[in-house]
Amino acid sequence: MELRTNQTVISAAEPSGSIMQEQSLELDYVLPDYYPDVCKLIKCFVKPSVISESVSDNRLSYELAAEIRILYCSENSHVLQCVTQTLHFSRTAELPSGDVIIHEILPVTDYVNCRAVSRRRLDVRGAVTVRIRTSTIRQQEALSDIFAKNMQVQKKPFRYQAKRLHTVTPVILSEELELGNAKPPLLQIVRCEAVPVEQSHKLISGKIMAQGSLQIQILYACEKDGDGSLEPMSFRIPYSQMTELEGIEEQDELQVTCTAVSCDLKPVTDENGDVRMLRCEAELRIACTAFRTASESLVCDAFSTEYPCTVQKINLLTCSVPVPFSELHVCNARLHCSDSELDCVYDAWCEIKNLTSAIENSEICVSGMLCCYVLVRENSGMPRLLEKEESFEHRFQMQNLSAADKTELKACAANCSYTLSGASEITLKTEIHIDGSVMHCTETETLSAISVQEEEKFHDNYALKLYFGKAQESVWEIAKRCHTSVEAILEENDLTQEQLSENQMLLIPIIS
Repeated sequence: MELRTNQTVISAAEPSGSIMQEQSLELDYVLPDYYPDVCKLIKCFVKPSVISESVSDNRLSYELAAEIRILYCSENSHVLQCVTQTLHFSRTAELPSGDVIIHEILPVTDYVNCRAVSRRRLDVRGAVTVRIRTSTIRQQEALSDIFAKNMQVQKKPFRYQAKRLHTVTPVILSEELELGNAKPPLLQIVRCEAVPVEQSHKLISGKIMAQGSLQIQILYACEKDGDGSLEPMSFRIPYSQMTELEGIEEQDELQVTCTAVSCDLKPVTDENGDVRMLRCEAELRIACTAFRTASESLVCDAFSTEYPCTVQKINLLTCSVPVPFSELHVCNARLHCSDSELDCVYDAWCEIKNLTSAIENSEICVSGMLCCYVLVRENSGMPRLLEKEESFEHRFQMQNLSAADKTELKACAANCSYTLSGASEITLKTEIHIDGSVMHCTETETLSAISVQEEEKFHDNYALKLYFGKAQESVWEIAKRCHTSVEAILEENDLTQEQLSENQMLLIPIIS
């Protein structure tokens, strides 16, 4: 029997796991002459970032930058001192074989230790872990149609990601930031945080317009009333960038994210020798991803009414376009200063580490650790950093969740506010912004090949057959068992649905 089939190739992105790389940090730092001696170390921070990456022959090359910021106090001064150094590392990673998609390159600080070897020398040891999350594109062949006489075909529609386009565009922002005459002159910057906000995008004439603002929050050391002090400042720098993404179409679904890679602030001295202006050089990376979906009707089962058939089946994995979500979680923490009373609070901020997500009981469960920092001044006038780690968990529901779905998420701590609960206690309230997406993944059995054994023809010597059907039984399975068509059974028994609603006797006609 002549059997002609159509084959369709389905592309599916399958998660291929995470590649973990550790980078050790070692810094032997001698203070420049213009810095005072170290009397008391306050804290050492490390901020890692990936500033560039490229892929060639299944090998990822990337540049890792680690900004080290050390806070300390000198012997006869309450002015908080800050020294910074940035270490650069070039790393490579072997990617899985095949067509690989890189979803995320995330560097995280594991630990950092700092000690004063002498009053002029600091020794820093730490480690950064870089997680590279990838997917591999698998090409899967499945039957989309079968053309033959007396062949019964059951089809099912499939919607899947047919294409993924991705590009990253660097953006350099240059701006002069004024402190204003009402603020004391700047001695040095203690803390700097740059976060993209108010982000939006649209497609214009085949190009992507990304807009937003870079919010810069700084804490700088100064002198006020003859003593050391700290002053917070906040600035916003707008950005607008046109990005080309070759092959993008109007119907594609677009996702755009902006990340601040670096923010370099250089003091500018006026004619009086005071610093009331900063020259800002910031680098952003705008990542644009376009997803294109396609629909196919594939054969999930087939049989011949004349001959036995042998079929080959595959489990076809299909993934939807990522469905975005945005959640807000409020976390409270209390920090105590047990051995001293507090004079004032300079600044408070939080960081998030150990962020994980899981799908449990049709809910997305996000958990992590909130690292709280409050920079205060004791009654003695000495600055001090209070620290506390507070675990958090946030659950929310989304439609059509299953255990096979894949989640991607990021979280940041914002709008950190504080109240003095007592002479030595601070209550911290932080908003945790959780943004991410869910890819709905389904695995369905479909046919990849079929063959007919013409030498073993069915010999049905009757024209009509009685069959006792049970409730919820599929008419397709009855037709397959009795070597007839679904349409013939429906017509002969005046049925309107392809599943029996109750136990009933059926007349099974034999078709030729």
